[in-house]
Formats: sequence, structure tokens, C-alpha cells
Amino acid sequence: MNRETWLLWLLADSQLPTGGFVASAGLEAAMQAGLVRENALDSDPDSFVEFIRRSTRNQVRFALPFCSQTYDQISAQVSAHLSPTTQDDSSAGAGNDDSVIEAILHGFTGIDDHHHAMVSSNSVAMRASVAQGGGLLSLFNRGYAHASFMADSRGHLCVAVAKRLQRLSRLGKIHAHWPTVFGFVCVALGISLDHAQQLYMFQFVRQLFSAAIRLNLVGPLRAQALECDMQLLVDSLLVRYAHLRVAFDSIDDMLGESAVYTEPILELFQGMHDRLYSRIFNS
Repeated sequence: MNRETWLLWLLADSQLPTGGFVASAGLEAAMQAGLVRENALDSDPDSFVEFIRRSTRNQVRFALPFCSQTYDQISAQVSAHLSPTTQDDSSAGAGNDDSVIEAILHGFTGIDDHHHAMVSSNSVAMRASVAQGGGLLSLFNRGYAHASFMADSRGHLCVAVAKRLQRLSRLGKIHAHWPTVFGFVCVALGISLDHAQQLYMFQFVRQLFSAAIRLNLVGPLRAQALECDMQLLVDSLLVRYAHLRVAFDSIDDMLGESAVYTEPILELFQGMHDRLYSRIFNS
């Protein structure tokens, strides 16, 4: 078994301490508002299965491009800095590392701020994204950063970036949203882009099914069967949309070829979560 496979299993663990299981992605609010019915058939438009299908498509079209953009940008910067040409350059050293770290932070902040601007109209989703992003960043700094394979020059660089990100996040100078932090962590751990995208979507779908079980919309055994079937949906969505990236000041945003919401009604229900009289999830 190679290291990447082992790390993927670690990150796919349901006990990963990032706070994802306190969020329902709007499912609890949708159920209480009647958009999702407990006894609906899987094929009904108001079933929780249809809700998950629509939510998954929305996640691929909106959040995944930010994750992929962060991965591409940071991976390119780290690889360029650690290339043989750069390493042989006499300017390489601590000072050069500092300049690269600043460049990585600048690029990360630009993508993260763009995501924050797009999600800021939904305070519930924004809060959940920042909380989970901060949780993953803390997990990396307090856990993975101390792994023996992080002792090489690539690991030292990524750990230095992660520490700066967490410090800036605590000072309120960056937001550190879940998609952007996830993209960075996958680069730091050496996980390929394809596997990072697959893992990102798997965690989202699993989170929704976990919420559905706790809301008593479905039993755990039935949830396992349905979650298996979702592989075909996720795979087809990734084939079609995994290439999408965030378009800054581009006509692509106007044409819907970048990060976009495909299910605004789901966003509205998620935004009303704080107005629920009783609730078991934070979002």
C-alpha cells in the first residue's frame, strides 16, 4: 500500500475531527419546511434522495471549483520552488522560502476571498464553511504536520504555509473556508488532484446521509445501499465538471462556466436554519 492510499483512508474516516457532522447542508431546514418528506419514495421530487442528488450537483458546480483552483495554484507554486533549477539557484534559501510562502498565501487569500464573497449572502453556510476549514487546518498543524514524511523540503514548506494560514485565520485576516483549505491540505499531503476531488465529494455525500440518518429520514442499512448508488452520480458529475475552475473577472462567470449555484432554493432553506424553533445541527 502506498502513502497516498493510506492518507486517503485516514481523510475518509468518519471520525475525522473537522466538525463536518454537525452540519446538515440545509437538510434539517428543508425537512421542517416540507421540501423533504420523511415517507416519500426515492423517486419522488420531495424525497431526501432527490435532495441529496440536487445538493451534490450544487456542490460540484459551486464549491469544487474553488477546491480545484486552490490545488492547482498551490501545487504549481510548490513544484516550481522545489524544481531542480530553483534548488540549484544561489538565491535559494530561507529568504527565498519566505518569498514563496508569501506568494502562496497571496494566491490562497485571493481564492478564499472570492469564495467568501460568493457565500456571504448565506450566513449559515458561511459559518459552517469557515468552521470546517478551520478544523481541517488545525488537524493538519497538530496532526499530519508531525508525520515523518513531512520532514523533507516540500513538507517543511507546506507546514510553514499551514502555520501562517492558521495564525492569519485566528487573527481574522483570512477566512480559511473548507474548499480552499481542503485543496491546500491535499497538496501538502501529496494527494493527486483526481483523488482530492473524489474525496471531497465523498465526504460531502457521506455528511448528508449521516444527517439523514440522525433526522430519521432513513435507516442506517438503507442509507448504505443508497450511498453506494450515489457513486454513479458523483462519477458522472466529476467527468462533466471536474475541469471547472474559478474565473476571476472573466466572461465565464456570466455564462455559468465557473463556480455557480445550481439550486438557489436549497441555499434559501439552508439560510433559514437559524430560524428553526428546534434543531439538532448547527447548519
